[in-house]
Amino acid sequence: MQNARKPRILISNDDGVDSAKMRALAGALAPYGEVFVFAPEVEQSGVSHAFTVRRPLRVHERPCDDGYRVFSLDGTPADCVKFALGHYAAHGLGDTSGLGSGPFDVCFSGINAGENSGVSSLYSGTVAGAREAALWGVPGIALSLHGSDEGMFLIAVEFAVHVVRDRAYEKIPAGVFWNVNFPKATVDTFKGVRASRMALGMFTDHYTHDGEMWQLDGDKLWEKQPLDSDDYLLHQGYATVTPHRIDQTDEESLKRISEMLVN
Repeated sequence: MQNARKPRILISNDDGVDSAKMRALAGALAPYGEVFVFAPEVEQSGVSHAFTVRRPLRVHERPCDDGYRVFSLDGTPADCVKFALGHYAAHGLGDTSGLGSGPFDVCFSGINAGENSGVSSLYSGTVAGAREAALWGVPGIALSLHGSDEGMFLIAVEFAVHVVRDRAYEKIPAGVFWNVNFPKATVDTFKGVRASRMALGMFTDHYTHDGEMWQLDGDKLWEKQPLDSDDYLLHQGYATVTPHRIDQTDEESLKRISEMLVN
């Protein structure tokens, strides 16, 4: 007989534990699995994959009557996912009910306010949450919104529900995680979901200053990216699903270096 156990779902983000978008995602997924939120106490945008090692972390369970459990950590998104997978899944957290024991089946990071496509994914705390899950062998999916349209937000939530309900996360290979971005569009102008590669175009970075204070500014050259890239397709009104790999080894360079060392 097929195992009918509900999946255990981990949710984190970089916008903080009080993010309404993350809480709405948790509530929407609660009917389909056991949902646990582990998220930073405060916003941690742009921290990439930083984690805390030189001081102890403070962990608190937050009151929640919405069908899922919520914990806050005074750390980064990577800290949150690392703690949830490396400690809580195995040992619980002062929990004698047994609810804290057992592996997670999938991890969502988001839903983030702001896109994380292209090179933004390298800086993103949201994407780092999904990457950390993949490091532990758990399918990780980062979800980000380029715009603020409520209809697009609901589409992003429904995407996550589909992934859980149909167990699509089981098709993510080991060592791979998904970076999913939804466009600045409305329900009427939304063009659908496309698989895409990661754009490599850098920001038009520049700094302005007032006295001794320097402020970073800039944007992306959206239209100048490859036509099959996440930046380009996102700017055209598509949601993009970009598979990222943990293994960043460049095979061609590895071969060349090996040849150089032999000679």
